[in-house]
Amino acid sequence: MNKLFNFGKMFVFFAIIIPLMSLVSVFIYYQYQGTKEKVFNIIQSNIIDEHITLLENYADNIKQTMGKNFKKDIIKDKKIYQNAISELRLIQSAEIRYIYILYKDKDDKLRYLMDATTDTKERAYYHQLFNPLTDIWDEAYKQKIVQIATQNHIDSLWITIAYPIVIDGDVIAIIGADFDYHMYQELLKTLQPLENLYLYISIFMLIMLSIAYVLIYLYYTNRKKRFIDPLTGMYNRQYLHEYLKTSSLKEYAIMMIDIDHFKHINDNYGHDVGDKVLVSLSNELKSQLRENDILVRYGGEEFLILVHKKEDANFYLIAERIRESIMQHKIQGIQQNITVTISIGINPYPFYAKNFDEAVKITDEQLYSAKSSGRNCIKISNEKNTSQTSKRISDVISAIQDDRITCMFQPIVSMKTSKIEKYEMLLRMIDTKGNIVPPMEFLPSIRHTSIYVSITKIILEIAVKTLEENDFDLSINLDLQDLTNNDIVKLLEENFKEKKELAARLYIEILEHEEITDFEFIKEKIDALKNLGFKIVIDDFGSGFANFKYLLYLNIDVIKLDGSLIQGIHNNKNAYHIVESIARFANKMGIRTVAEQIETQEELNCIKELQVDFAQGYYLGRPSFEIIETL
Repeated sequence: MNKLFNFGKMFVFFAIIIPLMSLVSVFIYYQYQGTKEKVFNIIQSNIIDEHITLLENYADNIKQTMGKNFKKDIIKDKKIYQNAISELRLIQSAEIRYIYILYKDKDDKLRYLMDATTDTKERAYYHQLFNPLTDIWDEAYKQKIVQIATQNHIDSLWITIAYPIVIDGDVIAIIGADFDYHMYQELLKTLQPLENLYLYISIFMLIMLSIAYVLIYLYYTNRKKRFIDPLTGMYNRQYLHEYLKTSSLKEYAIMMIDIDHFKHINDNYGHDVGDKVLVSLSNELKSQLRENDILVRYGGEEFLILVHKKEDANFYLIAERIRESIMQHKIQGIQQNITVTISIGINPYPFYAKNFDEAVKITDEQLYSAKSSGRNCIKISNEKNTSQTSKRISDVISAIQDDRITCMFQPIVSMKTSKIEKYEMLLRMIDTKGNIVPPMEFLPSIRHTSIYVSITKIILEIAVKTLEENDFDLSINLDLQDLTNNDIVKLLEENFKEKKELAARLYIEILEHEEITDFEFIKEKIDALKNLGFKIVIDDFGSGFANFKYLLYLNIDVIKLDGSLIQGIHNNKNAYHIVESIARFANKMGIRTVAEQIETQEELNCIKELQVDFAQGYYLGRPSFEIIETL
């Protein structure tokens, strides 16, 4: 199943990259069309310029040798005529089909003075009337400068040049040259293979795009079947475990629901009626939930609900509403309507459990208590009671007073230099027995209190002192919610407003526990921090909510790749390709990358190979109260 799920992630990757590549290939094709036109025009211009120069030389020779009497001498003296036409034929090349000289008679009509066209069948005779198909001849007489026309209306010709022979300010004749259409076709043939190549690439990418979307559709259709209970149409337990791989229990309370005396229904009415009861009740449960709540058929007659904490909800009242709706719900049986009751157990603080299974176990204990109490009732866990919370808060206050709030430092190594270039500061509390207490054990109880701000102040003071005494960079962790806390923002301003050189060396790693919905608001907060000189890091990129959308809307300096992508990357092709795509994308956007949780040399080798900028993990250095200057 894990392989299937990872394969799905790769499909999502294709859904982003292949469309981009398709758009790029189509863009390149159309850019090529414009470039081809420019190249064609350059070639055309060079050919024309070359022949205009030859015509100009011919006209200059006539001016010098014969002058204004050119037309009369040509008519009277056969030898002069032969010399003139011979020299005109020298100008003709493979590109020119017709070359001739025209003059205007007394009636202002154009006639042939001489025609040097190689093909005698197509050669005109002296004084033959010339029928112009464009106005370039009159323009050449009027403007006394060379005129050029593209012969779109004549299949055999491409371009016509009308070059006036001007002597003493008068046009005595016009040299005409018609370029063969085959030359135009040859130029197009020369450029056609390259055009075909870009066209084929574009078509291929569009076909690949279609195939990718078909595969994605088939995969997610199949995956949906795997995650949906076939009887009720609700999510199954398998979906729940996959969902929680990328979501935090911080966002939810857990409710466990059991249908009271369901065995009696099966025994008395049969399993078909029992199935009908399950379907009807699951639909009724679904109707009672909010959009962000998740309903799962967890067992035979057991349902599990992840109740979202986005709203400040009273979970007991939510459960009571559900219990009453089920009790009043009537299910049509074979001979009579059936009514049932349910028992509900609630765990409002599943995040405090070691893992999801333990959180469910606590919820199940409450459900068992409800069933033991006579069923059709609700029991809620009081594991996080007031006295426990007060004790945690008093412990933190005592630690602040005794100067037992401190930080450890974990090195971050540059992949280019293989040297330690920065450190991450990690908050720690020392208890009265000298034991190290990680932040997850005391921060949640003080997060929305003034004590949380006091601890943030201590961290910033340590950061300022460390930066002043050393020349390396530091990073600190802040929650997304901290950016909206005016007291914390004020602390950042007070500590670094007059110390821009220190702020420029401090990276703020942003942790998020819920999806950003108002990007404009968060961008405003991040830009304010950037104006103070700080650099912004998105932590745990590639898992949870942190995704490419953040890079599009927020002014980010660094992304920190989630450790779940890095662990065992040398043996996981899907993770390897995902990290490769993220690293390339970040590099193109000028965003630096950090891989965390490096624990083996093989993982480090992969990170170097993928051109990730920095690495961090136990293999490179564990967190320590003392700063380790070298590996």
